[in-house]
Amino acid sequence: MKKMRKIVILLAAVMAAVLLGGCGNFDASGYIKALLDNSYKNDSTAFVEEKVGTKEQAEELYAQGIDTAMKSLTSQGAISDELKGEFETVVKDVYKNVKYTVGEATKKDDGFEVEVKYQKMKLYAAAMETYNTAYEAYINEMTEKATNGEETPSEDEINEAVFGMLKDAMKDALANVEYEDEQSTTIRVNLVNKVYTPNEEDVYNLEQMLFDIEEVSAAQSE
Repeated sequence: MKKMRKIVILLAAVMAAVLLGGCGNFDASGYIKALLDNSYKNDSTAFVEEKVGTKEQAEELYAQGIDTAMKSLTSQGAISDELKGEFETVVKDVYKNVKYTVGEATKKDDGFEVEVKYQKMKLYAAAMETYNTAYEAYINEMTEKATNGEETPSEDEINEAVFGMLKDAMKDALANVEYEDEQSTTIRVNLVNKVYTPNEEDVYNLEQMLFDIEEVSAAQSE
């Protein structure tokens, strides 16, 4: 797995920003909510109502975000279409369960600041613990087979088994997921070349705040 970076909402924010001009009645709070709801909840209602884009564009951006997340999680090996579909369902369910509330926008000289309250989802710590246990048991089993001269799985079969473990671990963790206490952050929306654009660093930081992604990064470095 490669380090997860700027997945889903950054794609939506950067790509959707070009659809907006610098209109006088710009609703920065509604804009951020539209992007978050579409990117995480797969809810394009506000995306369309706030004229961020069409329903078709919203669906495309959401699909691109999920694809980016999938590539981050499964980039080290090919998996079957069946497992990919099951994995995508889990990722979508994870994103639907994020907790955030978009607050009011405050006007600034260079744009707006939008408050977002959130609760970090403590998912990956539990998922990686379950996954690592299953992975170690699997490797020990395969090592024993090889030592005994027994037939061992092909590389594709190993990939399928390993990523199946990761998918199951995430699904199990989501079923019992816990959240940290509510905190608050700010997303800046600045007028750049007559286009209202969310600050990339703020969007990236929110992604890190919504999930315990550091647990994935730790696992990747091992």
